[in-house]
Amino acid sequence: MRITRCSATLCLLLASVAAGCGDDNATGTDADAYDLADPLKGGISYDLFWSASTGYNQSDPLIATFAARSDFFRCKQCHGWDQLGSNGFYISRKPSASRPNISSVNLVTLIQASTPQQLFDAIKTGSGAMRRAPTVDLMSYNPAIDPTIGDQMPDYSAFMSDAQIWDLVRFLKEDALVVSDLYDMTVTGAYPTGSVTFANIGKDGVASIGETIYAANCEFCHGFNGKARTLEGQSLGAFFRGKPHEVQHKIRYGQVGSTMKPTRLTLGEMKNLYKYLVDSLVMPR
Repeated sequence: MRITRCSATLCLLLASVAAGCGDDNATGTDADAYDLADPLKGGISYDLFWSASTGYNQSDPLIATFAARSDFFRCKQCHGWDQLGSNGFYISRKPSASRPNISSVNLVTLIQASTPQQLFDAIKTGSGAMRRAPTVDLMSYNPAIDPTIGDQMPDYSAFMSDAQIWDLVRFLKEDALVVSDLYDMTVTGAYPTGSVTFANIGKDGVASIGETIYAANCEFCHGFNGKARTLEGQSLGAFFRGKPHEVQHKIRYGQVGSTMKPTRLTLGEMKNLYKYLVDSLVMPR
């Protein structure tokens, strides 16, 4: 499977982890920074780090650059909502003039094997791999000719504060759900022409409990049958059936720029909600 430039830094980190790492915690003042970090803000940063809800400076002139070429800067673009990169749902997400190749790094495995400090260092400065400056012109990016610059990991040290990076680390290390706890996924083929199928959505969840959770958190906007507002032209049930990997993040961390706010459901509550959604809202009502 192809290793893209945007994953090079994390690949080097993975090699250092394989060689052996120490305690699973940050140390010294960095431990204090980790303990003070906000995983909710980190989850939002994984989606859109320059959002006001992450604490990002809204006067930063670079925001216009981020917004214009957003998929070259968002964590979720290279690593996927499921953090599996090209090993997960994004196995068929081909690069284009407006987005780079998907990373082949399995972040779920890497996160489990890394200390918070290692993750912080990888995000901020990397391990010697080239980083893309925020001022690089991406308007002429063409992955068919030369994906090098566009596929490089952005130089987050140039525009993200240490506190915001620690928020992201704590989200990755403690708060992000492992999607295999929510559903089974079968991946066929290889990036960028593979495919994904889902099964056993909700796993050991209880639909009747999920219905109560839906009524309390989702029904006001989406309606009792999930058809009160469309998502990419689909009802909630249809959208969920095709993208359970994305829905889990939006439920817990909200949809940036919309009225959908974070719910912070636990894994057990998410299983129950998923079981209800797959048993009920995916069917016409």
